[in-house]
Amino acid sequence: MEKNKVLIFGLIGFIIVYIGVTVKPLLSYYSTDNYVLINGKKYTEADLGSNPSYKKMKKDYSQNLSQVFEQFANEEILNIEAKSRGLSVEELITKESTYQPNENEILDVFKRFQAQLEGKKLDEVRPRIIQFLQGQRAQGYQATLKEKYKIQVVVDAPVQERVKVAENDNPSLGAQGAKITVIEFSDFECPYCQRSQNVNKMLREKYKDRIRWVFRDYPLPFHKNAMFAHVAANCANKQGKYWELFNPLFENTGRLERGFVFELASKSSLNMKEFEACTKDSDGKIAEEIQTDINDGQKLGVNGTPAFFINGIFVEGAQPLEAFVSIIEKELKN
Repeated sequence: MEKNKVLIFGLIGFIIVYIGVTVKPLLSYYSTDNYVLINGKKYTEADLGSNPSYKKMKKDYSQNLSQVFEQFANEEILNIEAKSRGLSVEELITKESTYQPNENEILDVFKRFQAQLEGKKLDEVRPRIIQFLQGQRAQGYQATLKEKYKIQVVVDAPVQERVKVAENDNPSLGAQGAKITVIEFSDFECPYCQRSQNVNKMLREKYKDRIRWVFRDYPLPFHKNAMFAHVAANCANKQGKYWELFNPLFENTGRLERGFVFELASKSSLNMKEFEACTKDSDGKIAEEIQTDINDGQKLGVNGTPAFFINGIFVEGAQPLEAFVSIIEKELKN
């Protein structure tokens, strides 16, 4: 009898172990997860781990989901704030958008963007400037609400690969020993690159001496004025005036004809005789340097602009501030 009990308990123990070992793979095989069958063999997402297209899809999904959460949060905090003040969302927005900029604010914007206003007088562009300032005020209010309601987007992002990106003695801002190094591949004639410059400035202001920014040339072949603009910037760099020309070039994306680039250079405290001689690039060294940047970018997977590497982590396109901050904050903690 005792012998039979031992056999029975032994059999039960074997069955429990067998089920424990086999149930997980069985459930995995017959689950409704995404998969493909080849000759009856099932391949799941686990088999796609090293596939470049799959990695890009997962990365894009994570970024898109973050943006959707961000949009949802922006709408929700307006609802919460409106309710707390006994207003409808429409009433809240109306109340907060009644801001009227003063004359000094209007004049300051007019002076800053005068080169882009094509000779128009202040009174002609006043409505546009007011609209611009009101838009900035609205963005500031949204940022205040985000701070008040402690918005934090958490998305299970795929593991981000880190690659080594050479700086090649390119122009940079920030301390050499900064914990964060951002290497940007960009094109002065690219509208998305122009749009990203505001985010780039906000990041540098936010992280100050903890971030270093390196700019590498990536003029796209279908932007007819891009190559000369990049040659011009490199010539300004030879005079130690790179950033003095960098900002005007991006402020005037879309109208970088050769003559206008010279006009911008003449307003950037450059020695114009040396500058004009340099832009001829008679020995081809500047073009060669730019091509090196392009070649390096292509090897790293850059196929459009702007493209960024944050401590070697690839960020593609003109992303919102939050996309950069999420990576930078993790890097700062490491």
